[in-house]
Amino acid sequence: MFFNECRKILSFVLLVTGLQIIGNTTTLYSQNRFLTFAKGDAIRVKVWQPWRMAEGNAGIEDLNGDYAIDNQGNILLPLISEVKVVGHSAKSLSDLIKEKLIPFLKDPFVSITPLIRVTVQGAVNRPGAYLIPPNASLWEIIETAGGPTEKSELKNMFTERGGRVAIKNLLKSFESGYSLQDIGIRTGDQIIVPSKNPFTYRDVLGFVSFGMNIAVLYIQITR
Repeated sequence: MFFNECRKILSFVLLVTGLQIIGNTTTLYSQNRFLTFAKGDAIRVKVWQPWRMAEGNAGIEDLNGDYAIDNQGNILLPLISEVKVVGHSAKSLSDLIKEKLIPFLKDPFVSITPLIRVTVQGAVNRPGAYLIPPNASLWEIIETAGGPTEKSELKNMFTERGGRVAIKNLLKSFESGYSLQDIGIRTGDQIIVPSKNPFTYRDVLGFVSFGMNIAVLYIQITR
């Protein structure tokens, strides 16, 4: 009797755990599968013909590259001209571009990677706006911006969105999620890397001591 009850409880736990895993997997799949593109972002297009791999030249270099999405939601591709990308997922856009390339290429394979706009400011060597895949890590975007300077305070990094702080402790958030998308960084966000305070306690004491010496010297001279 006791063992039967234990078996029922164990079966229930395994069932619930399995449903949670399936649910999380489905959510992750849905996020990747239905990720859409926005104006001002870009996409990375890679086109190749697998049957040419034996020749060592399967990639179509004239088509591979990063393409900015204009204000109308289009990209401009060689051979096929404008392609409407806003509203598509990576999968549907890949299928669309492949269909348009078939008249020009035999059995093309198309890979699409979304690129989001992220600005890095503060104590980095090359502050500015960058296009980067949402599945890139926090350190990849920092390295893209030239890496941190000697005066950077990485532990105090934060994210601004629309003029407001969106993620206060960015480094701590990174510990619980690998990619920018996992952390919650979106296109248009600004990553701020603060600098260390240039004035230490000793510096303040030094200035005070210097000021007192000047004052004493002035009093002696005026006497």
